[in-house]
This record gives sequence, C-alpha cells and structure tokens, in this order.
Amino acid sequence: MFSPEKGNDSPPSCRKSLLGDTIRLMKKYGIKPKRRLSQSFVVDENLLRMLVENIQPKPSDVIVEIGAGLGALTLQLAQHGSRVKAVEIDPALVKVLKDRFSHFQNVEVVQGDFMKLYVEGNIFTGNIPYHVSTPIVFKILEQNYDKAVITVQKEVAERIVSEPGSKSYGRLTVSVKARAEPHIAGLFPSSSFYPRPKVSHTILCLRPSKNIENIRVFDTLVRVMFSQRNRLARTVLKNGLKRLYGEKGIQLYSNISQLIPEGKRVFELSVQDFLKLAQLLPNP
Repeated sequence: MFSPEKGNDSPPSCRKSLLGDTIRLMKKYGIKPKRRLSQSFVVDENLLRMLVENIQPKPSDVIVEIGAGLGALTLQLAQHGSRVKAVEIDPALVKVLKDRFSHFQNVEVVQGDFMKLYVEGNIFTGNIPYHVSTPIVFKILEQNYDKAVITVQKEVAERIVSEPGSKSYGRLTVSVKARAEPHIAGLFPSSSFYPRPKVSHTILCLRPSKNIENIRVFDTLVRVMFSQRNRLARTVLKNGLKRLYGEKGIQLYSNISQLIPEGKRVFELSVQDFLKLAQLLPNP
C-alpha cells in the first residue's frame, strides 16, 4: 500500500511559488474556477515532480493531458521533449494555454470534453476532476496506451486497489483490475490544490493488461454479482444466470458453480474468479 501524505515534503517556498504563479495567471486572465467542473489547480511542486517521475516522459512519447488547466504539468512534460496534447474543456483556460505555449512546437492545445473526444497517445495523465473520475478512468482503459499516471480522489483510488474481502472492494475494483495493473504512487492533501478542494488526492498509476476475453460477458457478470455483494456468491450467480439466460442459465450454473468455493460471498471473490467464470459463459 502507501504511506499517509507520501510525497508531501516539498518546501513551503516551492508551494508558495507555484501558488503565486497560479494566482497571477488567474488574475491576468480573469479566471474564476468553476465548481461545476471541479476546477482546482496544482500548486504543489512535489506533486508535479512525482507525476513526472512516474510518467518518465521521453521525446518519443505522445502524452494526452486531461484537464490541462493553467498548464503547470503541461510545461513540465513539454520541457522533456514529449509531444503533449493538452485537452481542456473550459474556453477561458484554453486561451491561457494557447498563449503560454504558442512558441512550443511540441504542445497541441485541444479544446473539448475528453469524454466526447478521440485523442490518441501512448501515455495519459492529468489531474482528474472528482465528479468524472470513474468515467475518465474507464475511457483511458479503452485506449491503446502504455501507461496512465493520474491524480484522482483518494477514496476512488483506494477502491480501485482494494483487495477481496475488504469494505471498499467492489465492482469498480474488479472492473479496473481486469483491465489494468493499478498502484498508488503517493497521497497528497487538499492544500496541494487551489482553490482547495474538500478531498485529498492520490497519484494512481495504471498499466494495461489484456485479461478479458469477452468484455460484454465479463461486465454483465460483474454488474449482476455486485448488485448483491454481501450475499453468498453461488446464490447470486444462480439467480443471475437464470435472469440472463432463462432455462439455459440453470445448466450453465451447474457447469460452473464449482468454480466458486462454497460459503464465499460475492465481495470475497478474486478478480481471477470473475475472469474464470466469464470465460465459460456465452453472450447473454
């Protein structure tokens, strides 16, 4: 796991410097953070450093930055020679980015909602707004990418990396771990952002893994099983297969129920348990 507040050891002067730069840019362009977009800007140099250390940007990389904001991370990545696609939904911030990076040939500012765009790259990064963190994570997992290094709400990251049997283990955990190898690189307090949000954030790293043979079957199975996460897994599976497949579901259950240890509840099943079950099921 990770140690509390890991990575939050940057000198106060560093944080004040970035905070000062952020406030000056906001005043210059008349930027007023929008609550509906969960806008907060990174003001912690150490958070930026840890993002870059985990990204390990190279000139050959094409990095998609989601929610580029005022361009603090964009600048760090561009200075390593990577090609950066800075995606930003807010037109006011797009103007800031285009002004700041007008002389950078390796920075492309992309205006729009990442969830509605198709932007290619081998690395995905960004400080993800908490109100859309889960949809964005799943959109990243659908891409052809090498790795993703993002900041998300602490609770979301903990759910993603949790283990079977724990309170936070659930549908999100299984769905992500079947598609990627996640780990937490650091935890940062709300003071690392301005305006200060109400939640702490973590740096979450993802590397793709191709475990799922039939995504539709797997996702349907996981959804049905976790609709009753605390019940006995065999009971939930039996009832779920009957609903999905009708009379055929009874035979399917008899064929695969032995894969579930007797007495185990849904939240105690491992990711591999779900993968094995899904491999033996046809499309519903």
